[in-house]
Amino acid sequence: MKSLPSISRPLLGGFQWFVARYLRKNFHAVAVNREHLLAVMRAEGESIGPDDALVIFANHASWWDPLTAIFVAQRLFGDYVMYAPIDAEALRKYPMFGRMGFFGVEQQSRVGAAEFLGIAEEILRHPGASLWVTPEGRFADVRDTSARLMPGLAHLARKIAARRAESLPADGGAQNGDFRSRCVWFIPVAVEYTFWEERQPELLMWFGRPLSDSAMQGEAKSQWDRELSERLRAAQRELASAVVARDVSQFDILLGGRSGSFFIYDWWRKLLGLLRGRRVQVEHGQKLNER
Repeated sequence: MKSLPSISRPLLGGFQWFVARYLRKNFHAVAVNREHLLAVMRAEGESIGPDDALVIFANHASWWDPLTAIFVAQRLFGDYVMYAPIDAEALRKYPMFGRMGFFGVEQQSRVGAAEFLGIAEEILRHPGASLWVTPEGRFADVRDTSARLMPGLAHLARKIAARRAESLPADGGAQNGDFRSRCVWFIPVAVEYTFWEERQPELLMWFGRPLSDSAMQGEAKSQWDRELSERLRAAQRELASAVVARDVSQFDILLGGRSGSFFIYDWWRKLLGLLRGRRVQVEHGQKLNER
């Protein structure tokens, strides 16, 4: 049995604080379609429980993705313990990530794939765990929805569903709290870093339709691959539509960042406005401004 990646709570807490400040410094806003996700859950008659485990899989848009995941995991899924794979070479360069729930995976190797599956399965055995992955396996443009996902995610999903089926007793019952009464949820999320009206970009995330392991029992790996791929790509298309339309009604602001042009120029404008008894608005527009 694989051991879980170690987590130093003081180190993780300090780094979460740093990430929030760093995102606030570099983005105008961090926003998600949280209400859309809740509406989808209500419409499909399902709910994610505190003892369930989560696999949150996203497109791999940029260098910012790990920091984005750390922030959103804390803000939206704070009751779940976050884990995530990281390139083994990168982990050797930045070993502190190994004390914050990240585990190294050798890229492009069978040994690395097997290691990932073993650790991921062990993580998902634990109630209240969340695994964050980018199954594209490479940086890809946010509008590129043509490529297939790496097979590891579908393989993991099929193994999780098969394990559930094998553990069910003959009468189909399950005791509260054990694996058979819990679900593993696969939640797609599209991520985009885009410029709207301010000097700083917007960081936007769009949660798609979640899928539980119990809903796909007995399905082949190829069916899992199609279903997971389509749900992620659909989330990307929906996010793209909202971004192109600049439809702020679709998003909730999680973090407000910087507005304006340049701090000296903005300070000068505010000073002149104060002398003239007039309030100066340094924002260039109204989109995703904190109220």
